[in-house]
Amino acid sequence: MSENRGRYSSVPLRDMNRRPPRQQHAPRPPAQPISQTGTAPRSFPVLQVMLILILPVLFVVSLLMKDTRLYWVFVGLSLLSILAMALLKAFVPNARKVLGVVHAAMIAVVLFALLVSSPPPRTDTVQQTQSLQSIFSDNSSASMVDMAQSQALSQPEATENPGSASLAQQKLEQFMSAWMNTDYAGMVSYSVPSWVNKHLDQQDAEKSMFHLRANRSVIDYQILDVSGNDGDQTRTITMQASVSKNNGEAPLQYNFQILMMRVNNVWYVDPNSISSSQVVSNPAQDAQQAALQQAQQQQQVVEQAQTTQSVSPDTILYYNADGGRYYHLDANCSSIGAQYRPLTAMFYYRDVSSTKLKNLIPCPECKAPAR
Repeated sequence: MSENRGRYSSVPLRDMNRRPPRQQHAPRPPAQPISQTGTAPRSFPVLQVMLILILPVLFVVSLLMKDTRLYWVFVGLSLLSILAMALLKAFVPNARKVLGVVHAAMIAVVLFALLVSSPPPRTDTVQQTQSLQSIFSDNSSASMVDMAQSQALSQPEATENPGSASLAQQKLEQFMSAWMNTDYAGMVSYSVPSWVNKHLDQQDAEKSMFHLRANRSVIDYQILDVSGNDGDQTRTITMQASVSKNNGEAPLQYNFQILMMRVNNVWYVDPNSISSSQVVSNPAQDAQQAALQQAQQQQQVVEQAQTTQSVSPDTILYYNADGGRYYHLDANCSSIGAQYRPLTAMFYYRDVSSTKLKNLIPCPECKAPAR
């Protein structure tokens, strides 16, 4: 064995010298961190500023202002921003969750503020509450009757119908003012455009207005009734006016039914309606006129009786034998046509009631005696 030791121990060394040298591997670079998605996240600066800065500021401002419009603007912008963040997958998942929860909480607060917000109390309700507090205060000695009276006084008083002072009535008053001042151009300007456009020009319209006015002067007028309201397209105004025909007679009271028309939210007068006027009956004036007519008739009867008594039966009267209706005291009476004068047919007054002459009428012109 000692003989072979040198051979066995030298063999491995010899083989090691024959082996090729080991290759030296280059050192690996240090590993770089890689995101979970495998790609670097994109940046969204506008969305980031909107979610982190603008919307929180708008949330605080809307709560301080207590404005319903700001509430809805904030809710709309927040929902749009959250939806954009989810669709675009902006930011990292944890950031998206945090921003979503924060903005959902702010939206909930704003919606709650919208629900609990209420309009300010009415003035009359506040006044009634204050009056009731004053009634039941410690220093008050009011009884139940006083409380009922206070409640009755707190109720709103009845106001006049707004139609009585409406825009339509104001336009009619302007039209009547132009009528009283004989301002035909003003009357045309307050007339409905469809009536004005039927004329050739302004002068032609003023001429038509002159004929509609018919030389009638309005001394004064009074609005009696206004139908409908300013929301209607047409309204009828009942008006009573004192009108003079400028003929020397006393003015008469007329009732007018004036038609008002609304064109492009402007009221105009229909000029055709001013012709539909009716005279107002005055019982006292009618009785006075009837009494005057009766007195005139009695006076005529007395005069005829006196004339009859003073006429001689032999008085000669004249008539037209060719169909005349009157008998005359004068053969050349002015009421007779020139071709028939002088009358030749005659009879005596004592025969005026005969069968032949009984249908003749005494002439008032020449004052022929009555039967």
